[in-house]
Amino acid sequence: MKALLSRLFNTGTTRHRTAVPQVDPNQPFVVNLYDDRLVVHRPDGQREELAWDALERVVIRVSDREPWAGKPWLILAGDAESQQGCVVPMAAANFDALLQRLQQLPGFHQQKLDNAMRDAGAGKTRTDANLWKRGEAAPAAAAPAQEAPSHDTAGQP
Repeated sequence: MKALLSRLFNTGTTRHRTAVPQVDPNQPFVVNLYDDRLVVHRPDGQREELAWDALERVVIRVSDREPWAGKPWLILAGDAESQQGCVVPMAAANFDALLQRLQQLPGFHQQKLDNAMRDAGAGKTRTDANLWKRGEAAPAAAAPAQEAPSHDTAGQP
């Protein structure tokens, strides 16, 4: 996960690089959704792309550290083979459409999302929360209670 985030936020890969490029929070991220992929256009001119079938994990981050400070961010990590991924702040254009699409994933943890959004609104930071992971079983729906087999006691002493 660290390697993915480092790759997404670093524009160059020099061995002695000490400064992380700053993302201007006043410039919008733009999310474009397609049938087969999503594309995120960052304010620094970079473009991140992730095929839906390569999506492995959705994480929400609420932090006070730059460049994450102030707003919840979604981290969408692709599988190791694709080496794709993207980060999306809540303030991104089309964020609501992306969130609706993600909420339709089987096993999406809405309660974790709600908790993170509440904490962000209160100015709290929190540990990253996994909202969805490929292969994770969907939360089991409450099964109706099974009735115990009835025993006919009529005629028995």
